[in-house]
Amino acid sequence: MSFSANVEKIKPSATMAVSALAKRLRAEGRDVVDLSAGEPDFETPGFISDAAIDGIHKGRTRYTPPAGMPELRRAIARALSERAGRDLDWEGVVVTSGAKQALFNANFCLFGPGDEVLIGAPYWTSYPEIVTLARATPVPVMGSEVRDFRLTPDDLERVWTPKTRGLIYSSPSNPTGSVYSQDELRSMIEWAHERDVWVIADEIYRCISFGDDQGTPAPGILELPPGSLGPKF
Repeated sequence: MSFSANVEKIKPSATMAVSALAKRLRAEGRDVVDLSAGEPDFETPGFISDAAIDGIHKGRTRYTPPAGMPELRRAIARALSERAGRDLDWEGVVVTSGAKQALFNANFCLFGPGDEVLIGAPYWTSYPEIVTLARATPVPVMGSEVRDFRLTPDDLERVWTPKTRGLIYSSPSNPTGSVYSQDELRSMIEWAHERDVWVIADEIYRCISFGDDQGTPAPGILELPPGSLGPKF
């Protein structure tokens, strides 16, 4: 008996490996600063816990519609509309069980065998594995260190081939923390539009920012700015 070829293609999460090691060392009494998994160092705020408990008591424990609860999707659309500066249709919002599922769904919908997907490097370790599971080929592309590794159209053009089908980037970036300006994003999106390349913008760390600049939403080619509300919702 053997596992599926899908399992043989992917690698274990380096993030989780380091996290497990940190937990083991801490359990042994070692003083450890864990820089592995990206999560806040505080507990879930009380009003969120209270709302979850209240929902359980009210029997809100059943299956939701596949795209998510309408009231949640409307709230997300309002938040995105305020940020984007234009009204967005709540019916274009899909709620997933975390950002990773959203990335899986997007990659499986858009890419397949023979496709290449550009990934801004340094990158979150799950990006290439998700692309690989979609049976596409991940292609890392690194911007200049002088620009904090932010990509430019020239960087993308350098690795583009007729097989290039997608681009994945994050802003604020995981792991560098660099943030794209609106002009930088617009030039990158325009390049993608000209090359007929899908763009997946991972903005999950927008609300975990230690400076004034939380970044700007990617201008959407199809009128919808790609984005993840992440921890905020």
